[in-house]
Amino acid sequence: MTWPRLAVGVPLVFATILWGIGTSVASSSSGRAASAEVASPAGSAAATPKGKPAFDATFTGKKLDTKTWDTCYPLMPSYHSGCKNWGNPEEAEWYLPSQAVVYRGELHLVAQRERTAGYTATGNRFIYGCRSGMVTSYPSFRFEYGFVQVVADIPHGSGLWPALWLAATNGKYPPEIDILESWGVKRQTGVFFHPLNGPHVIRKLLSPDVTKGWKVYSLSWTKSKLVFYIGNKAVLTVTKYIPHQAMYFLADLAEYVQPRPGYCSGQLLIKSVKIWKG
Repeated sequence: MTWPRLAVGVPLVFATILWGIGTSVASSSSGRAASAEVASPAGSAAATPKGKPAFDATFTGKKLDTKTWDTCYPLMPSYHSGCKNWGNPEEAEWYLPSQAVVYRGELHLVAQRERTAGYTATGNRFIYGCRSGMVTSYPSFRFEYGFVQVVADIPHGSGLWPALWLAATNGKYPPEIDILESWGVKRQTGVFFHPLNGPHVIRKLLSPDVTKGWKVYSLSWTKSKLVFYIGNKAVLTVTKYIPHQAMYFLADLAEYVQPRPGYCSGQLLIKSVKIWKG
């Protein structure tokens, strides 16, 4: 999502959010392609590690577990009850806790086109045309090396920008690891790695059809290699510029504003997030 992506809005009534549940919408990412010696597009099938995951989050309750998840970027100013990634001008949403809804065993990150009061990067009040949801594991789990497995339904529609990714615990960008990222059906969908030292981005672009419906998205991160999987297929392997620092998991549904404002209507659905330490 290109860190840092750091919103005060009028909370939605829970029933209003549930009214929109069930819509199907989506999005993608960009950058320079990697050289052959750095990355390759194919590989072996994903092998779920043995043993109990160090982080095992499901959504079987009636509300989000705020001891496990935060609904904004860490280290936000204290006067904010929502947030935005002010470092990324291509986003136009204001994130609110009310847009992260647990319902029927799933986490729904809900984007809605509704006037929402928030803030600018300088602390001034601002009205955003889009409100949406995000979660991060920052308050409960950060790790260096491991295997990440996310069961998710990625939305597909103009203007939406869903992402499953890892950001650096120290708040600096790069590095960033995008397990799956998408910008609209007609734009780009793929897996992306922004290394600390090296090219701006190493990527593998995919057909949006590959990410329609419920899928398992995985990442194997070791001291020497990153392997990105969709289902049981390795879609990208990276063997250079590997991060050696603590990171944390994020999921969000942004609005992509270029070349024109998106519709800000859709949901990113997640059934589970599991992480085994490496």
